[in-house]
Amino acid sequence: MKRHEAVALLKELGAEHLIQPSLVLIEQRKPDSYQLCVKGYYDRTGIELFLKKYPLAIEEHSTKGLCIFKL
Repeated sequence: MKRHEAVALLKELGAEHLIQPSLVLIEQRKPDSYQLCVKGYYDRTGIELFLKKYPLAIEEHSTKGLCIFKL
């Protein structure tokens, strides 16, 4: 996803009260391709339902409390 899409996704997830981040990182993976990493509280079930309208994958690292969104 593009950087502005990652920022927009973060805003939407926050507005829907699906995440309460303590740390947010937007990492560049390839030229003009980013992934959104969120550490903190998040509602996994709610996020899965929310993401049905987007072609994104979610990767969870529950031991670290980390959730990664990528294309």
